[in-house]
Amino acid sequence: MAGIEREPAEVRIPRAALDAMAAALSVRTVAMRTWPDGVEWMYPMGTWEQPHLEVALMPGGEEVWLRMSTDRSSVAVWTIQQWWDFAGELPGATPPG
Repeated sequence: MAGIEREPAEVRIPRAALDAMAAALSVRTVAMRTWPDGVEWMYPMGTWEQPHLEVALMPGGEEVWLRMSTDRSSVAVWTIQQWWDFAGELPGATPPG
């Protein structure tokens, strides 16, 4: 994507933030915000004012980006397979179609 630098970054995701995102995904209570660069970030509903994990599916569906709201300059990049592996461990998860 234009305007986004892709350098290796270390993103520290607190267990509580990851658990909150997993719970939000498992019951589909996820909010979205589109950044000025056009990337649409998902986050657990009702957590905007507190530290939270944000997730974006990249166009083409090959990558998932993760970042903490406390450090939006660092982005972790997962392959779509890593994302499906994570999502498959959520309570009530169904295998990818």
